[in-house]
Amino acid sequence: MRCARLLLAILVIALFVPPITGQSVAIENPGLRNWKSALMSLDATVLAKLYTSNAAATTADGEPQDLSADEQFWRQFVSQKPQELSVLVRGTKEQPGMQVAALTVSFKENTLQGLRSRYILVQQFWQREGDEWRIVAAKHSGVLKMPQPASLNPNLYPRGVDAHQEIKEAIERASHEHKRVILIFGANWCYDCHVLDFALHHSDAAPVAEKNFVIVHVDIGEGKLNPDLVSEYKIPLDKGVPALAVLDSNGKLLYSQQNGEFESARSMDPDELIAFLEKWKPKT
Repeated sequence: MRCARLLLAILVIALFVPPITGQSVAIENPGLRNWKSALMSLDATVLAKLYTSNAAATTADGEPQDLSADEQFWRQFVSQKPQELSVLVRGTKEQPGMQVAALTVSFKENTLQGLRSRYILVQQFWQREGDEWRIVAAKHSGVLKMPQPASLNPNLYPRGVDAHQEIKEAIERASHEHKRVILIFGANWCYDCHVLDFALHHSDAAPVAEKNFVIVHVDIGEGKLNPDLVSEYKIPLDKGVPALAVLDSNGKLLYSQQNGEFESARSMDPDELIAFLEKWKPKT
C-alpha cells in the first residue's frame, strides 16, 4: 500500500504538532493568549513585540534562531485582512524552561467556488523573559486547503466489527433516509484515511456529505481483512487507501475507486471532494 504508515505520518506532522499526551486541554501562557488576541485583531505591531529580543536565543535543538521570517509571514498575513479568522490551540507541552504550543489558524479565502476554508499549522516555543513570555522559536506550514485532524482516532476502523452487518444496516438507513452509502476501505495506520474522515465531518464538504450519504469504514488491516468485500466492491488495494465505493439505497454498486484518487487525501483540495460528493449524491 502506498498510503504512509501511521508512524511515518506522525513523523511528518511532528514539525507542527508537539507530542501532547493525556487530556487535550491546553494550558496557555499569557504570551500565547496575547498572540492569539493580536492575530485576531490583525495587530502586527503587538505580534512583533511578542518575539524575543535576546540575540542569543536558540531553538530547542540549540541552533541559532532567526525569527524575522516568521514575523514577516504574520505581518503579511494580517495585512491581507483574512476573513472569518480563528485560532485553535491544539495542545501545549511543557519542556525544561519552555512551553511548546501547537495551533491551527483557520480563515476563509475567496475562490471561484466562493468562500473556502484555509488552514495554517503553527508550532511556537515560548520562554519567560523576566515578567513576560516571548517566542524564542517558531515554525509554520504554508496555507493548507485540507483540514488536518488535531488528533487521530484509534478506533476509526474498530477491531472486531462485522463490516458485512454494518454495510447492511447502512443500506437500510440510506433507503429510509433517501441517501446513498459510501464505503471507505482503509485502516487505522493510514494517515490519509484520518484526514479524509476529518474532512467529511469538518470541512466545507461536510454539509454535502452529511445530507446525502451514510458512511461506513471497512477495515483492511494489513491488507488481509475483509477480502470478500474488497473483491465484491472491486477495490484495487495496490492503488492505495483510502479507497471509496458508492452504493445506491438498494446496495447496488455505482462507483468503485480504481486509480488511487483519494490515496493522498492530505493534499487534496476540498473542492475536489465536494465535486465528488455532488456527482454521486442521490438524484432529486
